[in-house]
Amino acid sequence: MKNIPVLILSLFVIYSCKKENSETKWEDSFGQGNALFVTSAPDSGIIACGILDNKPYLIKLSKDKTQEADYKSGRDGLFSSVWPGNSFYITGGSSDGKMLLARIDNEGTEVWDTVIAAGFNVDRTDIKYTGNGTLLAVGTASAELTGSGAGGLSFIRFDTAGHVIENKEITETELISAERIFLDNQGNIFLPLTRQVIGAKTRASVAKYNSDFQKLWETVLSNNPGFSAASYGVTGDGAGNIYVAGKTEVSKESGTLDNSFLVSLGPSGTVRWKKYLENANTGTDLMLSDNIIIMLNRNCFVVNMANTDDGAEADRVRMFEVCDPYDSDAKGSSLDLHYDGSILVGGKKGNSFYIAIKPFTP
Repeated sequence: MKNIPVLILSLFVIYSCKKENSETKWEDSFGQGNALFVTSAPDSGIIACGILDNKPYLIKLSKDKTQEADYKSGRDGLFSSVWPGNSFYITGGSSDGKMLLARIDNEGTEVWDTVIAAGFNVDRTDIKYTGNGTLLAVGTASAELTGSGAGGLSFIRFDTAGHVIENKEITETELISAERIFLDNQGNIFLPLTRQVIGAKTRASVAKYNSDFQKLWETVLSNNPGFSAASYGVTGDGAGNIYVAGKTEVSKESGTLDNSFLVSLGPSGTVRWKKYLENANTGTDLMLSDNIIIMLNRNCFVVNMANTDDGAEADRVRMFEVCDPYDSDAKGSSLDLHYDGSILVGGKKGNSFYIAIKPFTP
């Protein structure tokens, strides 16, 4: 879960009326690409990373939205996550099927970068800071790749100087993807998994690993093996409950339709509740705000809010007044709260690297 000031979080607790706001406060595009990860900076600015012109890309904007620094790698590939240090940024991504890690200073200059090969394809890497100058990176194939055969999970512990402390690979006989990770206070690792055996539909699940990368449990989230499903976003609370976002197919007269799902599991992996919130959509990223779970949907950047105790819908925010989720070029990837409580999203719009901020009016 991203770090969010408690005062800002508390704003969302009272937003229980079901209104939709279509006014976007600020938006900008930065060239052909996709903002795969966005977060509010400690100085109230914005940090985003992703892919620009087929290169890994990072940009830092000030509080007044002016560009302070940007960096485009000389490698092909992408950045899919970033952690801001005091005077630098640590990024995780992929290049040529390998994990890509990099350190970039505040002026946008590369300090170091490294690629780490695994025994399988790595398309995405999520990183989390674990304290004492060390980070955890988990790299996998993309959940969008289907029928690609064997895969695995690449766990890397490394420090801010780029030294690899621990490298653990878990190889699977089927495609496996975990595009986000969540760490609890005990160092346990929660992965929203998408699995696929060649010739079968994709399956959604969530797994818990301990700090030694041993799997403690895995819970299947798919309802029907005849329909595909995938998991994307994950977060958790201090009571041990886990929340996962993704998509599942449902039948319709003309065939099938994707629905986004939001599910909550207890500490032992038992499903507490499951909700289907948006037709023709996919839940991609999650944040927890006290007793409200906030989910970004991919198509049209639709944001759902639900009560953590039972999944009852609390609110919905649409980034665009006119946007058809069945046919849209606006694709959301990442979600955060800005310093003033506004919703901050990243993704692509018209195939451009796109960031937007929207005030939330109850």
